[in-house]
Parts: sequence; C-alpha cells; structure tokens
Amino acid sequence: MAPLVANYYLTYRCNARCHFCNIWALEPGKEADFETIKHNLQDLRRLGVKYVDFTGGEPLLRQDVGQIYTEAKRQGFYTSMTTNTILYPQKAKEIQGLVDFLNFSLDGADAETHDHSRGVKIFDNLVESVKIAKSLGEFPVLNHTVTAQNYERIDEVGELGKNLGVRVWLNPAFTAHEHYNSNKNPTPQMVAAIEATAKKYKNVGYNKAALAFIEAGGNDTKNPRCKAVDAVIAISPNDELLLPCYHFAQTGVPIQGRLYELYRESEEVENYRQSQGKLKVCEGCTVWCYLIPSFFMGVDKYWWLNQVTYASEFLARKRFLQRA
Repeated sequence: MAPLVANYYLTYRCNARCHFCNIWALEPGKEADFETIKHNLQDLRRLGVKYVDFTGGEPLLRQDVGQIYTEAKRQGFYTSMTTNTILYPQKAKEIQGLVDFLNFSLDGADAETHDHSRGVKIFDNLVESVKIAKSLGEFPVLNHTVTAQNYERIDEVGELGKNLGVRVWLNPAFTAHEHYNSNKNPTPQMVAAIEATAKKYKNVGYNKAALAFIEAGGNDTKNPRCKAVDAVIAISPNDELLLPCYHFAQTGVPIQGRLYELYRESEEVENYRQSQGKLKVCEGCTVWCYLIPSFFMGVDKYWWLNQVTYASEFLARKRFLQRA
C-alpha cells in the first residue's frame, strides 16, 4: 500500500512562541529551493502519495508559498495548511483556492487565553482571518489543541466557532522531543471534555480513533499500531527524509533528488520500517500526525473508528456549508 500522506516541513521558522511547541527554538538550516521541492513532489506522486500537508514552523513565512501550492495542485495533490494566521491577511489572495483543508490554530476563545498560549498577540488577527477567508470563498476550520490547561473551557471554543460561522476540530495535545513524557499524554478528563463538547456543539468535531487510542494508553511497542514509515513521508525544510518521523527523528537522510529511490530501495528506510512503533521513544506515543494516517492501514477498531470519523466529518461539513 502506498504511503498516504507527506508531512512536508517547508520551514522551521515561526513567528509565534507557543508554550507547547519548541520548533521555533530550532536552528533552521538552509531551506530547500522551489525547484528541489518541485522535484520531491514529482517523486511523491510516483510513490503514490495523494495528500501533502505543508507544515512548519509557520508555512506562510516562505516567500514562495503560493508558488509551492500552485505546483502541488498542478501535480494533482490534495493540500492542507495549518497557520497561526499572523500573515494570512497579507497572503490570503495569493493562496486562494490552493488549500483544500485550511486550518487556523486556536488555543482559547478569548484574546487573553489565546495570546498567552501563542506567546504573541494574534487573537484579533485570527478573527479577521476567518472573515477574510470566508469572503474569499474558503472554508477555514479552527484547529484547537486541547491541553491540560484549557480542556475545561472547550465549550467556549465551540461557542466562538459557532459565532464566527466555522467548524472547530479538537486535537488532544501530545508531547515530543526532549519534553516527551508518556505520563503527560492526554488524560481521561480531557477525553471526557472533548466528547461532551462535540455532543453539545454541532460545529465541533474530533477523531474518535484518536480518543480511543488515548484511553488504551497510546502506542504499545510490543504490539505497535504506529506505521509512521509506511503511512507517512516526512521531509525537512533542508531536504532530508526524516526517519521514522519528525517528532522522534533518529535520522535525517539527505534526499538530493532521489526521494523515490530512497523510500523504495534504501536499507536505512527498510530498517526503520521494520522498527516503526517499536523504538523506545514510541512507547505510549500519541503523535496524531503519524498515528491517524497509520489507522488507515490494518483493519481493527481504530481503522473502523477512523473511517466513521471521516465519514461523519465529511457529512457534517457538507451540512454545515449548506447552512452557511
């Protein structure tokens, strides 16, 4: 089965300072130029990838972001972007119609909460961005990271989305890198709060498989559910294939125009494929960027819950847009 998704990190630069993310503190290497990204996209198509999530860092910091999305659409990819919205008002027309799944990050339903979490004053910018996106015919979704600090106030986020006329997607937080601690994964209280809010607000969604996976304790290295290498291709801003994933990258292999051959034939990728979900850092992991694509592979209760989630969300968004 072909990999489902490419998590393509366009940059590690970020203009926010979120307390739960350290990507802005990384030392960014030289970022790949457009021609390199274009070639990698061609190889991703050859590998059977249909969906590219251009991410970061803040992807809108790339000066050529419009050119990159235009090329991705020209090659037939479904695309997504999650932005903190700081630059969206300036870039909105440049990327209009090029992003299939446009997500705006939201950490709280008021300026004080959101700006404190993001480390910069951007709440008003987010509200303005929603209005601009809707005026351009886009359908932004508020992507809310649920943490131990904010889970008791999810209702307020549902209400904000309702007032702005957009859907809200709830993502339980995870820990990563040197801060990784399986004991800090989402708690049963957070799971209950997510389920309760989604029942109360019709404009709120979440991944049922992800929550069930939390309740089961996350990835079990003795019986791994994670298929990070099979399901996802992760590429760094400086043109490296990240193995087994970005969050716990043990290795960054320089691509140098041979992504197809590296992924299909290299011994290094095969070794990580054999150890995916089994490494020490994989124990208790709930990093959704890799686990949700993994749930599409192998039929079990997570596969079913994932299918139900996306079928329900598709219908919910269709009904939502018909009412809008």
